[in-house]
Amino acid sequence: MKVYAHYFKDEVSKNDYRWRTLLQFGTSWNIIGSVVMKNPGSAAPLKQVEEGCLLDNLSGFSKEYEWFEFSVDNTMRCIESLFRSYYQHNVSDSELNGVIQIFNLMNVRDPNLNQAIIRNKKSFYAFSVTIDKDIANMVAPIYLGWGKLGFSSMFADNAKLVFEKTVEKFDGQYLNAKFENNLFYHPQYLMGRGKNKSQSRQLLNAFCQNSQSPK
Repeated sequence: MKVYAHYFKDEVSKNDYRWRTLLQFGTSWNIIGSVVMKNPGSAAPLKQVEEGCLLDNLSGFSKEYEWFEFSVDNTMRCIESLFRSYYQHNVSDSELNGVIQIFNLMNVRDPNLNQAIIRNKKSFYAFSVTIDKDIANMVAPIYLGWGKLGFSSMFADNAKLVFEKTVEKFDGQYLNAKFENNLFYHPQYLMGRGKNKSQSRQLLNAFCQNSQSPK
């Protein structure tokens, strides 16, 4: 897995932002899925991508901002496991070849969610929240994993907008039609510490089969 994203650090507020994150597997640059979560966590910028074929490929996704290579964190590994399960069920092949996109309800980078929320309140940058552009760039299958954050007053409107588009435009049949009836488990819980829970197994099968009544 290689990780690339737009990145900006504000030296005044000390906030830094990561958005339009791409997890690239194999040799393909075709999009093979999308995830919408809370905010960027511990993955750190390694270096800016400044030239060559790599920059050409990344520019095919967006030319608005500079691209950076990032480290891999545990959440990204859980996303990899999630989509390996999806493709193993649907095409009998768990090998991933392409790009999984990561979008977030806010783009402030901090592994501590409470601190990220505080820092987000002080943010004045347009790319601290990029929901409209994110929706325009989403490609199915789409997993929604923002946990309880999507129900908070600060983020509920955008979460519901993403949810509605996922159900109506991107055939997200694994989701309950009523927003409040969904678990929205974060991939770290779904594929990590909570993977043996019955509700996690149910949700994973629902996503892989795109059905609320999975076998």
